[in-house]
Amino acid sequence: MIQLLPAEVADAIAAGEVIERPASVVKELVENALDAGARRINVDVRGAGKTSIRVSDDGAGIPAGELALAFVRHTTSKLTSLADLAVIQSFGFRGEALASIAAVAEVDCSSGGAKLRIRAGEVVEHGGGPLLPGVVIEIRDLFANVPARLKFLKSDATEVAAIKDVVAGFALLHPHVRFHLTIDSRAAVSSTGDGDRRRAIGAVYGPSVAAEMLELVGIPLVTGMVSQPRLSRGSRDGMVLAVNGRPISARSLVYALEECYQGRLERGRHPIAVLDIGIDPDLVDVNVHPAKKEVRFRDEGAIFGALQRAVRAALDGSDPFRYRPAENLEAAAAATAISSPQLTVHEAVAMLGAPATNGHAAAVLRPIGQVGPGYLVAEGPHGLVLVDQHAAHERVLYNRLLERIRAGGGASQPLLIPQAVDVEPALIAAAADHREELAKMGLEYEEFGPRSLRITAVPVELPSGRATAAIQETLAALAENRGDEAVHKAAAALACHSAVKFGDVLDVSEQRRLLADLETAEESITCPHGRPTRLLVEWQELTRHFKRNY
Repeated sequence: MIQLLPAEVADAIAAGEVIERPASVVKELVENALDAGARRINVDVRGAGKTSIRVSDDGAGIPAGELALAFVRHTTSKLTSLADLAVIQSFGFRGEALASIAAVAEVDCSSGGAKLRIRAGEVVEHGGGPLLPGVVIEIRDLFANVPARLKFLKSDATEVAAIKDVVAGFALLHPHVRFHLTIDSRAAVSSTGDGDRRRAIGAVYGPSVAAEMLELVGIPLVTGMVSQPRLSRGSRDGMVLAVNGRPISARSLVYALEECYQGRLERGRHPIAVLDIGIDPDLVDVNVHPAKKEVRFRDEGAIFGALQRAVRAALDGSDPFRYRPAENLEAAAAATAISSPQLTVHEAVAMLGAPATNGHAAAVLRPIGQVGPGYLVAEGPHGLVLVDQHAAHERVLYNRLLERIRAGGGASQPLLIPQAVDVEPALIAAAADHREELAKMGLEYEEFGPRSLRITAVPVELPSGRATAAIQETLAALAENRGDEAVHKAAAALACHSAVKFGDVLDVSEQRRLLADLETAEESITCPHGRPTRLLVEWQELTRHFKRNY
């Protein structure tokens, strides 16, 4: 038998689409405050949001005569016609947030000199109240009337973390608004609201992170900041993406961002980023998801490209990794004495002259020698530089291979005796699909049966004894990836096998040549796998350590 659902049941079902957890309440109320033009938003949470959530702001508020109407489903001041749905500029627009919250909690709301109390969707008190700026709204006993929903909430620590993420995200995206979040009377997030995004990042992630952020400039469509390659995280929690100030989830944009860091970060590491895409509301559909988490772009490719141009331009200004002394120097010294091997320095000639820079204007590193199992020691304009010889050579060769692909070919060395390599059929197919790119990198082959290739030429830099392993890994990279990423991964694998090994002893001329090539290489801070190529110990750090600063 088909029947009309009771109003309280329909309201509870509809509320479940919008209010999934305490963090959902905070999100909806903060969005309402931003829509009202608030410049100060205070959020106080108790009992992980289940006991109470209190949000106050200094925005335009709700007129006293419309306070009760604001809690009726599908009532809104932000839409008047169907045409308005195509050009939404406000965070809220469906008129469901307050009604959904009131359906699953007890609500006290004061605004415009009026006060309203609602319990489980029913008005229980409506009268005069204090004449305060903006809106003060308190949510108590969340989900008390729907215990099944309460049972499926995560631990208090998880729910608190979700609330922090919501407020932190808005604080990062709206640095001109002062946010203050307290959890059980303890300050959790507190931003200045002075419009400085770096200070907002400092308020959320700390000043050390804020100092490592690069600002995006030159692309009006995309604003925000991204982290230096030397700063990364093991998860994507530090990536905040938004459209017109609205936090969103967008796999394509996450991919676009992380692709910019390919070759700059190690596998499994992710950047910190705060990116806001300012776009004409007519070109984006925010009415895709009940909680407005997802959006749909009219021209996603253009957004993808603009984001990558902005991020790559910022990353071109990345700084090298710098030495930071341990806080506990005695403990660090003791650990070094126990674990470090005895180092032997292979000295370089003191007066070498200035190496060629290939037209590059940057100052070139002066080699001092080789130390330990594979580090070059050099002097630069800003301090003492330690270079990982394998990572540095890998970056130089990787750039060289990509340039050969762009230029249409490079030097290869024919093998006196072609080498047969046994490979899986999938790798043979990958080789056939990318024969032209492989040839441009200097790798030439012939098919030699259903599961074998005969290598006839390799890049000039690749020692013939490493050819078999290099080819297998290069073809595996082509088989496991697609498009440009496949070629880049293949070039990285080929460069890795061609580079000098960690532990090889280099003579003076080889040290000088490698340092000169590294200085003129693009994106030379890391190898193509994201490992640092060098460590800078600044002169001022040496001066301070040896007490030469007074």
